[in-house]
Amino acid sequence: MRYDSLPPDLKQWLAQTIATGADEAALVRALTAAGHKPGYARSAAQDALVWHKAAARFAPAPAPTPSAAPAEPLAADDGNTLRTTDRPVQLLFKLDAPRVLLLGGLLSDDECAQMVALAQARLQRSTVVNPDTGTYDEHPDRTSRGGHFRRGETELIRRLEQRLADLTGYPVENGEPLQILHYLPGGEYKPHYDYFDPAQPGNEAVLKQGGQRVATVVIYLNDVEAGGSTVFPTVGLDVLPRKGNATFFAYLAEDGRLDERTLHGGSPVLRGEKWIATKWIRERAYVGAGAT
Repeated sequence: MRYDSLPPDLKQWLAQTIATGADEAALVRALTAAGHKPGYARSAAQDALVWHKAAARFAPAPAPTPSAAPAEPLAADDGNTLRTTDRPVQLLFKLDAPRVLLLGGLLSDDECAQMVALAQARLQRSTVVNPDTGTYDEHPDRTSRGGHFRRGETELIRRLEQRLADLTGYPVENGEPLQILHYLPGGEYKPHYDYFDPAQPGNEAVLKQGGQRVATVVIYLNDVEAGGSTVFPTVGLDVLPRKGNATFFAYLAEDGRLDERTLHGGSPVLRGEKWIATKWIRERAYVGAGAT
């Protein structure tokens, strides 16, 4: 059994009970008293304890002073036009729980075309992090082709990375390499989480490269004829791809835990093709591959 496969209400109860200091025996007693079979109760208790111990281990360290903390990502009181060092960006909609925002005009049409042209020569089958081994493997849930740019690789990349830093409040150094993805008709990325489950052994290595991922920016580089939206099935949100716009979402819930409501995916492209750029942001400076 894996902790993330448990029903949400049971996970919530386990989290609250573990927070009170309950050990495995106490959890098993309570679960069996509630009608769960002993084997299931023991497995659920053990997995929950392992997950919460790992989550505590990799939890973000508190900032030493308020002035040293990053700005609130895309704070709600910034108004409807967000200012960056080189370009105004429109705030088109926002959802507070989970934190999801649609940004209008993050890139110009010319910048979108340049990004696609730069990526053409480096496309290969996209991979995902294997949570058991930490390797980057091809997976049937992700059918795109893509490539990435080293941080600051070109003037255009440097300009975009600074623009994102201005908007999110996280420094450029916290960003993973910008990734460009290409989907043909039928291409999709089934619902998944962008953060790393700290209970999975294969994620320990990637967490050491800059801590947990805290937010994602998905930038749409073309207008898709049909399909290809960014979907958040838990909250019933479906964001249609429009050239130059971007979806920002953060994973930390109100209590500081990773927000499972940020389950998301890329719906199948029905007609045409889809180009996006993705930037993942870490809680600390990212030092993995492509950092420089």
